Amino acid sequence: MKPLCLTLLLLVGACQPEARRLLLVDLTLADPIVVENIAIPWHQAGYRVEYRQFYPHLTRADLARYRAIILLGGREPEAPSDALAIGDLAILKEWIRGRDGVVILGYASDTRAARGQREDGTLDRWVVNQWLASEGAGIAIGTELIDAPASPLPHSALDNSGFAPFPAGHNHALQIRDRSQVLARAPASALVAASRVQDGLVVVASRSLLSSATADSRTRQFLIELARWTRRPAEWAHVRAATHPMPLRLANAPQPVVVHPPPLKAPEGAAPITLPVPPRSRPGGRGADDESVDAPGWIARQGMRVFWSRFTPQSLDSLLAFVDIAALNALATVIPVGALADTLATRNIWRVTAERMQATSVRWFPGVSLYALASQSSTFERIRARRSGRSGRAEAQEAGPADEVNRHGDLMPVACGLDSLFWRETFRPAQRTLARLGGARADVITGVALDLDSAATYYRGSGFCDADFRVGLAGLGLDSADLRGALALPPRVRYDTLLERGWLQRYFSALEAAVAERAVALRGELRRLNPDVRFAFHASEMPADWFSLGLLRGFSSRDAPALLWIRERRVGELSRRYHEREIYGLAAVRLVPDRATFVPSEAARLHRLVFTEGAGFWLDAAATDSLGRVIRRFVR
Repeated sequence: MKPLCLTLLLLVGACQPEARRLLLVDLTLADPIVVENIAIPWHQAGYRVEYRQFYPHLTRADLARYRAIILLGGREPEAPSDALAIGDLAILKEWIRGRDGVVILGYASDTRAARGQREDGTLDRWVVNQWLASEGAGIAIGTELIDAPASPLPHSALDNSGFAPFPAGHNHALQIRDRSQVLARAPASALVAASRVQDGLVVVASRSLLSSATADSRTRQFLIELARWTRRPAEWAHVRAATHPMPLRLANAPQPVVVHPPPLKAPEGAAPITLPVPPRSRPGGRGADDESVDAPGWIARQGMRVFWSRFTPQSLDSLLAFVDIAALNALATVIPVGALADTLATRNIWRVTAERMQATSVRWFPGVSLYALASQSSTFERIRARRSGRSGRAEAQEAGPADEVNRHGDLMPVACGLDSLFWRETFRPAQRTLARLGGARADVITGVALDLDSAATYYRGSGFCDADFRVGLAGLGLDSADLRGALALPPRVRYDTLLERGWLQRYFSALEAAVAERAVALRGELRRLNPDVRFAFHASEMPADWFSLGLLRGFSSRDAPALLWIRERRVGELSRRYHEREIYGLAAVRLVPDRATFVPSEAARLHRLVFTEGAGFWLDAAATDSLGRVIRRFVR
């Protein structure tokens, strides 16, 4: 009897790890700092979450190692990313049939689509719908966009998730066969739905909702309860089972679906990491949180209170008046690239502006858009010039840096990130001009700002132009024969080759390090022009592409941390993660003034977030006197 009991205990112990393991796969190859907030609720519910960033496809070994998977959709065909392959769909089918496997499909629902602009991820949403239909799941991702709070469905299969509405990000309305499949909804649309497929479970939600756990405690609690529920197969019985499966049809996809058979295992060099990432220990027993940075006196006393705006000479007085009414202490203005040219007219503009700024106590951060600089240098601009009627000789004389190349081998409308000509003739002169607009006087210019928006999107799915490729391969430590063979690869197969050989992680690390090295040299040059200059970065999304991260590493140091103006409220966690990667920054919280922001209970919580966890706030709302007075009361 005792040997039998011992055997049973050993079997239970062997099965338990797999029952608790969850694989997170993101077809955009997002940095761990971006997807960590998706993993947190599942970790808190008892899962061991593992993230395989640099091989975003499923393998046969995954079937034995993991019980659950969160599959985050890509951005194709609207933006470059990886995409679902036929081999992935075959593994998903095995995952839920014949075993109580759990599949959570997080489709992409881009925030730009919610603002009436182009949306991303059409391909994977279409493929997911075809796969769900082939399994008879009774769920489909619709086309209607929902930007409203979600509510747990009363008396649903997920009974412990409460009743209060919670922020849900940007979603598509889900079409469902049966009401029992709905786990959360907007007033008239399903936002989270589930279906039983034989012994397995499929859950469909937007990746925007899955990543909203840090936005609100109610959202986090719903996601934790959802994660706990997926671990209890006995409670899935309340969800209607799949019926009427049909053959999988992929012939009319928005772009061809890759025929890629599932490998036995991921390549070496693409090992998963555990999320959340534990803090790294430092020599002497110090943790990453001990990596303090030196804040300037004006930030240590008051915190950053920044107004981000576009620059025009006509609007300067009104901007300064708003800054005074709102009791702000810094003004950041994005300057058109054309206004940086060294002409008599621009010199007069900057002389008058510098005199006006010198008469105030406002700290000025003139800035420029990285996308405007990088796109100005690309052949797309030269093509437009040719179409406007310039001669071929003039076009040849204007030949500039090479264009960036994406993972498909297609040209992107930005300059190659590591092209020396781009750095020497475009990026460096622009930064030098910004640092000297006030005559390199600290009482006029406190720092220079760089807007990472748009450019970060293009560099995120790219990095395969010739200059990038040579630098990245040099960082792999290949022998001469392998290096010669890799250098001969055409652009359209470079990404796939690196992916299948497990080289992607080291490749992108080499690109980031090369950008950081150039940024360090440029930082030293600019500080010789203006010893007190600070470097600030603005972004709508968390900077996580190789080019942006390289810039942040190069332009920051512990004695002169970069100033970060981004739309991320996990400022304390963000600073810690950046410190671990040798990026030293002071992060400000984006303030979105509305009626709900400054109610007493919310304002007190926000004040702690802004001035205790963060290093201040920044805003880009309309500059009105009434808004300025409300903000002035908030900062007191």
